[in-house]
Formats: sequence, structure tokens, C-alpha cells
Amino acid sequence: MHKIITIASWALIILLFLQPGIAHKGAMEGMRIFTTALLPYLLPYLVITQMFIRTQKTFLQSTNKFKLYMNVYLLSTIGGFPSGAAIISSLKEIGTLNNRNASWLLAICHAPSPMFVIGFVGIDIFHAEVAGLKLLIVIHVINIIFLFVFIFFSDSIQLTHEQTKLSTSPFQESVKETSQILLLIGTTVIFFTTVSIIVFESFKEIFPSISPLLLVFIASFFEMTGGISLAGNILSGNDMLPMIVAFIVAFSGLSIHMQVIVLAQKAGISIKRYILLRALHMLLIPLFFLF
Repeated sequence: MHKIITIASWALIILLFLQPGIAHKGAMEGMRIFTTALLPYLLPYLVITQMFIRTQKTFLQSTNKFKLYMNVYLLSTIGGFPSGAAIISSLKEIGTLNNRNASWLLAICHAPSPMFVIGFVGIDIFHAEVAGLKLLIVIHVINIIFLFVFIFFSDSIQLTHEQTKLSTSPFQESVKETSQILLLIGTTVIFFTTVSIIVFESFKEIFPSISPLLLVFIASFFEMTGGISLAGNILSGNDMLPMIVAFIVAFSGLSIHMQVIVLAQKAGISIKRYILLRALHMLLIPLFFLF
């Protein structure tokens, strides 16, 4: 793994030197995506949810598995990824969730925001709001099935003293935690958007006759939003577009995975189950979306 990272790092360094203009273009595009599409929506939502989990005593003290885990799921999925990972890592750090339950919830509570799927994917890409709504329903139905199975087989909740302790300054702690999360999100979005555009443009120069579909997957591998936009432009009117976009959303992109993984590692949460469910998502979501 270290050798792969070293080789990839040197390759990117060389590409950065060879194509500084494209690297600048990629960084600017990443900043645009973060400041105009992510920051305005994520910032208030993250502050509010961070305050919620620090002040809601009944939420933190619940011994009802269904109630507690459904609350976590609702909080996570309304904001979309990576806000779910941020909420779950915070609950793990304050003692509401143990490592096993946090690991399963991290894997299950992973979905794009409703605004993104219905608005951007449905209206802008599919040109049909109902198609975006259908994709959103498919994602949540699959997730909720996994959630119910997890709830059924999980152990009873054992409350500890740390779990009942409420924050003395919830707003200050929420703003501090949100600033750290947003810094992580902004850094990863800008970095992977830059890498995506550099690799994308390099492949076009080296292989002029490369398949447009392969270019879509190259862009999507690094950053989901840019990949979906490219798919909409290149494959407009193609019957394969819905399945390909559903696959891209199910994969989510390396940028989002790194955000989730860093948040999980910060809280000491295992990511094995997260990786497993992402593989299942890539199989199940496009398949069920076609029916």
C-alpha cells in the first residue's frame, strides 16, 4: 500500500509540474463546488445537529434501540454525506455509541442529501424530478432494510455515566466541531477535484480516442458531482445514463470516502463495514433503480 501511495504521489507531482494551468483550474473548480454548493447548505445543518446531540438528554439516554438508531439515521440522511459520518463520530466520541454500533451506523447511514438527488440529479441531469425522487427512495429503502436487520441483531443499549452527561457550552463546542469538519470537507473536495481534472485532461491528451464513457468513470472515481455533470453532458439522451448515474451516486467518489474515513478514524471507528456496504450499494442501487 505504501509503495502504491508513493508511486501515485510522484505521478501527481509530475503532472502538477507539467500542467500548472490545469491544476489551477481544478483547484478553482473545487473551491467553487465547496463554496457555492456545499458550504451554504452544510454549515447551518452541521451546527444545528451538533448542538442537538449535545443538548437532547432524552435522545442520548434512550435505551430503545429502534428509537435511538432511527433518530441517528434521520439526522444523518437529511443532511446527506458526509454529515452522517460527522454525527456518528460525534456520538461515538461522547459515548452514546460504542465502536461496533458506530461502525454499522457509519456504513448504513450513508446517503446523498435529498436536495442533491431530487434537484441536481433529477432535474438537471435526468430532466425529470420524479426520476430523482425514485433514486432517492431506492437508496433509502435499501439503507432502511440494512438498518432494521442491524437493529434486530444488535445488543441492548447499556447507558453509562458519560452518555448522560450533557455539554456545558453546546454552541461553542458545535461551532468548533463544525469548523473542523468543514475544513476537512473543503480540503478533500478541492484536492480531489484538482486531481480529477488533471487526470481527466491527461487521459484526453495521451489517448485522444478514449471512450467518453471511460472519461466519465475516471472523473467520477475522484469526485462524484463532477462525474455526474460530465455524464449528463456526454451521455445526454443515452439509455444508459440513468444506470450510470445511479452507479456513480452509489459509489460516491473518492473525495467523499476520504471525508468519511478521516471522520471515522478521528473517532476510532472501524471502516470495514463501511467498505462492505459501499460494494453492496454499487450492486443493488443501479439494479433496483432500473425497475
